[in-house]
Amino acid sequence: MGLKVRSVVYALATYTIYTTYSYARAREEISFREKEYSKREIDDEDHRWDILNIHGRYENPFKEYRPQTIYEFFIMRVIELSKFGPRGGVEDDVTIRKDNLGIKVTDSSINFWKSLRDKCKESGLLAYTWFGQSCGIVNSSDKIFLMDPLFENSIVSEKFGPKRIVPCVVNIDEIVEDIKPDYVLVSHDHPDHLGEGSIRGLSKLEKCEWIVPMGIRDILENNGIKSDKIIEMKWWDRNKLNEEFEIVCLPAMHWSGRMLYDSNKSLWCSFLILKNGKSIFYHGGDTGYSEGVFKRIGDIYGPIKFAALPIGQYCPEWHQAPRHISPSESIKIMNEMKIHKMVGVHWGTFVLSSENYLEPGELLKKESENLEKINNIIVPVQGKSLIMEEGKIDFNNDDLVKETGNDFILYN
Repeated sequence: MGLKVRSVVYALATYTIYTTYSYARAREEISFREKEYSKREIDDEDHRWDILNIHGRYENPFKEYRPQTIYEFFIMRVIELSKFGPRGGVEDDVTIRKDNLGIKVTDSSINFWKSLRDKCKESGLLAYTWFGQSCGIVNSSDKIFLMDPLFENSIVSEKFGPKRIVPCVVNIDEIVEDIKPDYVLVSHDHPDHLGEGSIRGLSKLEKCEWIVPMGIRDILENNGIKSDKIIEMKWWDRNKLNEEFEIVCLPAMHWSGRMLYDSNKSLWCSFLILKNGKSIFYHGGDTGYSEGVFKRIGDIYGPIKFAALPIGQYCPEWHQAPRHISPSESIKIMNEMKIHKMVGVHWGTFVLSSENYLEPGELLKKESENLEKINNIIVPVQGKSLIMEEGKIDFNNDDLVKETGNDFILYN
């Protein structure tokens, strides 16, 4: 056996032993926490979903989680390459893709997005605009929150992709020069949630603050973000931004890493925005479904006015379920967290799994129709803004909808 072959064998053996050990240690800690929880004397003593760190890497404290090994990763790539036809059912014609996704961004869209800041401040409105994947902006009062910034038209490799199904409806220069977010929230460091070009572009905003989970500081600083503009948080941390707004960092069942070697060196999370002590927006980032944790969040912070929950990248289920939720699971989370309105994101942007690129939106639409909640369970369109009364939460009556023009939808 040659030196190169032996090196590969030793590396794989070391990786396999470490991965098996980490998983066994995580299961042991999960079991210990469950036992401690069963012995609790007061309701507040619930540490089942606190951060779990094993030998310097974060692990999932959820019994449903199963790590994706490099073996499973490469098996899935072989399965995908063996399939015939365009991956995700994506048509060759970009115009057809835009029509299927309902994208009709006009020249006046930027001016409209610019005006949202004043509109929300003057009228007590909450607005959300989706820019693809989990990237979007939230307007409340005179503040703008940008979620998981990704304005590049490809991830991992510009030449080989994966590439966007349709070009991004807004570019980073327009975000910086016209929209000018006050805060950027990053759920984790995966390339489809955090673009390095987007970071460099946003570094031009001197007053913009970044709120991120532990371990993401380095990538931000390496791309021009000043250290004093970065707030790192752990699960269950609560940080006051100003007199009106607070941010809560919350658990998610996922993983992190931009390369194979840096897996789980940084934390992943979801975020909740509070305004004057009330929950106005939940950013789900990426997560699989785990029993109990979302109900716990809802018990502490519900009701929540609005949420962006991921609904794509769930097929095949045996491979994706520990890390991503389906449209039906997003509704389950919505109910457990006492979320008034939700929008389904993380689909229709890249083809990263086996389902048809339109399927997540179609399934969510069917669910909303079956539940007669078409104005509370919302299928978004990239570039359209959803505007609603910030303080109105009525779980007993579905709200009326008024659509105005091509640029936005108004939820009364």
